[in-house]
Amino acid sequence: MPAGRLDNKTALITGGASGIGAAAARRFVAEGANVVITDRDTENGRALADELGRKTVFVEHDVTMEASWQHAIGAARNAFETLTTIVNSAGISVPGSIEDVTFEAFQQTIAINLHGVFLGCKYGLAAIKNQAGASIVNVGSTLGVKGGAPFASYCASKGGGRRLPKSAALHCAEQGYDVRVNCVVPGAIHTEMVERYIAAGIAQGSTREAVIEGFASAHPMNRLGRPDEPANAIVFLASDEATFTTGVDLPVDGGQLL
Repeated sequence: MPAGRLDNKTALITGGASGIGAAAARRFVAEGANVVITDRDTENGRALADELGRKTVFVEHDVTMEASWQHAIGAARNAFETLTTIVNSAGISVPGSIEDVTFEAFQQTIAINLHGVFLGCKYGLAAIKNQAGASIVNVGSTLGVKGGAPFASYCASKGGGRRLPKSAALHCAEQGYDVRVNCVVPGAIHTEMVERYIAAGIAQGSTREAVIEGFASAHPMNRLGRPDEPANAIVFLASDEATFTTGVDLPVDGGQLL
């Protein structure tokens, strides 16, 4: 068999039961990596791990809890001995403008989308910093770069999640660790999260086609992205093809940030 781009890598992928995380898990296994899928969604997480076979395990994981991170990393090491790669993909999106969003909803979004990335970088780095060719890849959003009036908490969380990897990347370089820290910045990707927005739009009297067109029109390429498209970028950043790439934001956004 030809060598895979991720042979000899073992990745822990948060939010791996669905969306971009699940697409990344599929691509990592296809490229030769061992994969630890983590999520609070045990049913879909276990089903995907079973589907992907012996190179994959599932671990129930709450990314907002330090003890849960310690457990997940320990389980990864028990399953595959070493860990080389962390993919922080877990995230939520709760709509609400600065006037409408509740403090509770804001805190929940920050806890998952920002605290989860912080803990993933902190505990992930401790687990992989002595490995050769190690990396951390965070999944951001174009709404962490530009504003979105109906998404106050999401913009705040993704903005912080975009800057934190740069600090971590500089730290790793200064310490001489062979660890790169990067961020993929997707536009609107047709995942379960977007499907929930589509359902909400239909409930408010719109049509499925109109809601999809609204998302698509934000991109010069005039379509939604597919989950495999940011997953392909994650594979690149995790691979040894990107050994001189750290601290970057890699847009996968159909030209939205141009």
